[in-house]
Parts: sequence; C-alpha cells; structure tokens
Amino acid sequence: MDLFRAIVLGVVQGLTEFLPVSSSGHLVLADYYLFGGQALPLWVDIASNTGTFLAALLLMRREIAQALTGFFAGLARREARESEGWKLALLILVASLPALVVGLALKDIFERINNPVFVSFGLLLTGVILWTTPAGGRKDTADRIAYKDAFLGGLAQSLAILPGVSRSGSTIAAFLHLGLSPVMAAKLSFLMYSVASFGVMLLGLKDGLPDGVDAAPVLAMIAAAFVSGYLAMLWLFGILRRGQFRWFAPYVWALAAWTLFTLR
Repeated sequence: MDLFRAIVLGVVQGLTEFLPVSSSGHLVLADYYLFGGQALPLWVDIASNTGTFLAALLLMRREIAQALTGFFAGLARREARESEGWKLALLILVASLPALVVGLALKDIFERINNPVFVSFGLLLTGVILWTTPAGGRKDTADRIAYKDAFLGGLAQSLAILPGVSRSGSTIAAFLHLGLSPVMAAKLSFLMYSVASFGVMLLGLKDGLPDGVDAAPVLAMIAAAFVSGYLAMLWLFGILRRGQFRWFAPYVWALAAWTLFTLR
C-alpha cells in the first residue's frame, strides 16, 4: 500500500470511528471509490484502530485512570468498592460483554457481507437510529448509571458488528434513550471502544507486520487516524452538547442512497 492511500484511509477511520456514521462502512466505501475496492488486509484494521485507540487514550486519560485505579483498589480492599472508579470499571466491563460474545460468534458471517451493498443498508439503519435519538437525561456520573443500562448499551454496540451500522452512533443513542447525559453517553461509549480497540492493538503487536509490508504506510496510517480521531471526538462532544446528534442522519441516508444508485 502506498503512503497516500494509507494516510487517506487513516483519516477516514479517525473521523468516522467516533462520529456516528460508521467507520467500517466508510473504509469500505472510501477504498471502493478511491482505490478500486480491493479487499483491505487485516493490518489496515489493526493500524487504523491503533491510531484511534491512542486518540481515545489521550482524550479519556482521566476516566481511564479513574476506572483502572478504582478497579484494582476494589479488588484489594472491600471499602474501595464504594468508589466511583470501581463502579465505572464494572460498567465498562458489563457493557463490553455483549459485543465480545456476538463478535466471536458471528465474525465470519459479518466479514462475508462487508461490501458496499450491505454497508448501504447498514447506513440506512444508522440514520433511523440517529434520527429517533432523544436529547438524553441527567445520569451524568457512574453512580447514577445502572448495570442494566450498561448491558443494554453493550447490546447496541454488538449491533454495530453489522457493516455500515455506527458503533458510536448506536451506543450513544442507546445511552441517551436510557437517560444518560450527552457527555456521559459519549464518554462511556468511548471507554467501551477503548477496551475493544486495546485488544485489536495487542493482536497487531503480537503478530507483527506481515511479510512484504513496509513500516512507513503503517506508521502514517496510525498517525493520521490518531490526529483525525482526536479532533473528531472533540467535535462530537460539542455536537452532543448542542443537541445536534440527529443531524448526522440525513448525511448517512444520502451516502447510502448515492452508493446504491452508483454501484457498478
């Protein structure tokens, strides 16, 4: 893969991983229209996800540190299980379970339907989810969130295994329906993503680069995804505060319609 293609795909991943428009769908469509639509190798997913994971790690560093310290303190001392960090860690774990189970069980099926047609229908569904999302509620701390809320948000995240369905869109929408505040809904969604993406990054480190792949495109993709992902997260927080989350729906509907009408 040449450097330009790596940077473009990295930017696409970074912008669309956190905005509610489906990063997997945009990667498929960007590669299809800009670079001929050849099947993307596994290292592309690993490199681009590493970049967005590092962006989430930087922006959410306080919440991640709070959850980690609260979790390990809670394992060591019973009284520490009353802390918000302990509760936040358990919420993240509960929310991460459904997607893990669904992903392992149905991974092969969803990989076979990862093409522009299925992506377009997934984008149409994403638009419906976004358009029907409420403004949210007052659950703005971990103490106010029930484990049931986290589990239902995790179920919504598992829906995003379908190509074209936005992970951030479905999880944030579910949390807003459950009464979380817009900022807390986004934070919990990003923390859930960090858990899954950390596993993907470890997979990449374990396996290393495939034979014949230069380091330069990989590093360029990671850097591009990191910068664009960080900026996308900042932008999304502002969008949620202004109550404009639903206005991504017309965009994904238009993209889906355009794709279906222009497929060769």
